[in-house]
Amino acid sequence: MKNSKRAGKRLKNIFFPMHWTNISKDPNSIELIKRRKEALKAARQKPVANRIDYIKQLAAGKSVLDVGIVDHLIGHQHSLSWLHGQLASVASKILGVDILPEAVEQLKTEGYNVRLYDVTKQPLDEKFDLIVVGEVIEHLNNPGSLFESAKKMLAPGGRLVLTTPNPYYVARIRDNLRFGFGSDSVDHVTLLFPFGISELAERAGLKLDSWRGIKAATPPTAKGKMILNMLKLLPLSPESLCDAMIYECASI
Repeated sequence: MKNSKRAGKRLKNIFFPMHWTNISKDPNSIELIKRRKEALKAARQKPVANRIDYIKQLAAGKSVLDVGIVDHLIGHQHSLSWLHGQLASVASKILGVDILPEAVEQLKTEGYNVRLYDVTKQPLDEKFDLIVVGEVIEHLNNPGSLFESAKKMLAPGGRLVLTTPNPYYVARIRDNLRFGFGSDSVDHVTLLFPFGISELAERAGLKLDSWRGIKAATPPTAKGKMILNMLKLLPLSPESLCDAMIYECASI
């Protein structure tokens, strides 16, 4: 009987993960770090070559909320690299939100279903199969609020997918080693990594169950290509050659 209860408890922990504070009060304990590493290894996937193509596959036939649809400036919506436009072409239903009033109004006049709204302040009273947050979280004052709102807006079985710059990309590391700082957008306030994304997700009642890199574009110069080929010969992780990451979370 005791063995049966122990087995049941182990199964419960596998399928219904506890937050680490239920195991130990020390976030630096060997057991906790080991558990987090094992979870990340299990969720790790092969890098993809194209961010938009991959997220379009996730969005096909789904009801989608796209957060942060404006790419800083009005006009990018006419480009094939505009994520929201590509998602709108495959989703069964899509709503885009952003906090830039002029850009949102312009998109409305062009026929897009968009809304001036900040989901980090309050979630929408709607449910979605997929919530997409492309290159947004690194701009936020409070990244945790994004996960908390997403949790409340996900339909049963729904998923949150977000992309963000990879702090461990070799070119970014090189710049920091050489100059002491990188050259990211001046509007970036943070760079997040797998351990941190996993923790933010768990605090909100989500689980990071898939993450992968987005391969950096091949350098246009012969020198750049030579350096890239040399790096590929080194015992580096595949993510080190990825300039951005894709993280996918599901409700616990």
